[in-house]
Amino acid sequence: MATSKENLSAINFLQEQIKKERNLVLSEYLSKVNIDTSILSQRFRNIELRKDFFGNWTISVIDEYADLDGNPISKNKKLVSRLKALWENNQKEIKFKELIDMNIFTPAKELKVQNFKLTNYSLLVNTGYYNLSLIDKNKNIDGLWLDNMINTERILEVLKDFNIKSKELVKISELDLNKLLENHFKMYFENVKKGGTSDKGLIDLIIGDLIYGIELKLARELKKTSQADRALGQIDRYIEKFGSNFMVVISGTEDDKKEKSVQDLIKKIRNSKGNYYYLEPYD
Repeated sequence: MATSKENLSAINFLQEQIKKERNLVLSEYLSKVNIDTSILSQRFRNIELRKDFFGNWTISVIDEYADLDGNPISKNKKLVSRLKALWENNQKEIKFKELIDMNIFTPAKELKVQNFKLTNYSLLVNTGYYNLSLIDKNKNIDGLWLDNMINTERILEVLKDFNIKSKELVKISELDLNKLLENHFKMYFENVKKGGTSDKGLIDLIIGDLIYGIELKLARELKKTSQADRALGQIDRYIEKFGSNFMVVISGTEDDKKEKSVQDLIKKIRNSKGNYYYLEPYD
């Protein structure tokens, strides 16, 4: 198959034919937009132009999951914004015309856009719209976990996807690391707050509406007696507030973990029925 150069007149013409649901084009019209009809198969972005066995020029969409320019439908910002607006207004359909206005024309029966599924399984009747539904009902329209899905297992899964390099950990402050963790958690949960105030003091991160509390500690700072004592005192207060929905994230090297102050804190957490995660850097 030959790939045409950017003949904008031809591209615009063919896209308009597709949008009007025409799959046959007369050769005389192709010549008017400077398409070389001696080439039997050509590609114009996401449209294939081909001369069939009977001598007819046919046009079709190449990738049903891309718009007519070849961009992934799932990443179309205008479509994402429109789907959210429809859903939030309790409208569970989007008309084909709206998609066409976004340069989207696809024969796909099912599309996935973030946490939305668009479906049209009708075989006999052109309904003129896609039905909207959520792919994962435990997540919001942005694909983020709802508050009622927050638990220790999920928190640990998210933490395992967080990485920091050794050279970064050596010089990073607790405040800056806390910010990195906050941004990381915001990629997975719909409600994440930094420095949330509870009636038991100021905790580093709160996931959900006061559902899960996370306290961050740098292992090297725990070598200071004042910081170690402070950390031990915080455990009882936060356990009283959050119960088992509390975790201390300790970040340091493998050698740091062997320090008595770190081991004492881990022991305290375990005895208090809390949770901890030791975040080690990678080289």
